[in-house]
Amino acid sequence: MYNLHTHSFYCGHGSGTIAEYAKEAERLGFSVLGFSEHCPFSDNFLSSSRMPYSDMVHYERDVRSLDCPFPVILGYEVDYFKSRHGYYEEIRERADYLIGGTHYIFRPDGTMISVFDRNLPSSDLKLYADSTIAAMASGLFSFYAHPDVFLSSRVFGQEEKAVSMAILDAAMDLRIPLELNGNGYLRHRGYPSVEFWTLAAERGIPAIVSSDAHRVEDLGAPFEYLKSMASEINLNLLEPAGTKPLEFRMVQVR
Repeated sequence: MYNLHTHSFYCGHGSGTIAEYAKEAERLGFSVLGFSEHCPFSDNFLSSSRMPYSDMVHYERDVRSLDCPFPVILGYEVDYFKSRHGYYEEIRERADYLIGGTHYIFRPDGTMISVFDRNLPSSDLKLYADSTIAAMASGLFSFYAHPDVFLSSRVFGQEEKAVSMAILDAAMDLRIPLELNGNGYLRHRGYPSVEFWTLAAERGIPAIVSSDAHRVEDLGAPFEYLKSMASEINLNLLEPAGTKPLEFRMVQVR
């Protein structure tokens, strides 16, 4: 068992210290633990959902100072904006990996909308797909988190299928792994989507499994469900094959 998508109190909407997560990972018998706080910005952009910029040095120090019997790696979860590409490259130089994740949609009029909004019109679905694909194409990310998060409050229909297929096809072309995310399951948010991941399985796309834990007690909580879901739809899974650099190999769960 491993987890590469982990949030502590540093993220501002989670709890638990870095050391407490490491202790829980050891108790669970983890082979790898990766921390991935939301990437902050020096101008306080999106500051309501991530740590203060000044806390980055403390977060990185806390992760690097752990002494564990398994690899512990340092990462960030990133909302991709092309204008900040150089900044992300600087962070990747000192971190072990970056995770991409689309949490916001920016409309042509400059309005910023959360992907968790329950009233997203069809036009926003295309914006979500376009921004997610552009992020995957940036070459920055070791994998892409919760690509099906846009389905958190939607019934799966033809529009949703078209967006799903566009993202999956891009992931195949770009050879970027996608994440089967446990946080939506734990929080009853409607993802991971069986429909989305069935399409992935039909295309032979494997998945990384992550809890996306925001509490220590959630670190290992969703894995039984996620692996059962993968088995039922014949979705192959990935596991770390190396941590520096972060690489993956395929495993079968059925």
